[in-house]
Amino acid sequence: MITNLLFLGASTLVVKNVGNITQIIG
Repeated sequence: MITNLLFLGASTLVVKNVGNITQIIG
């Protein structure tokens, strides 16, 4: 269960970073 929380947190950070990068490029 702890692993799932860590994976979920990492996924959220990745999504946020990708969103920021796309905004900068766009």
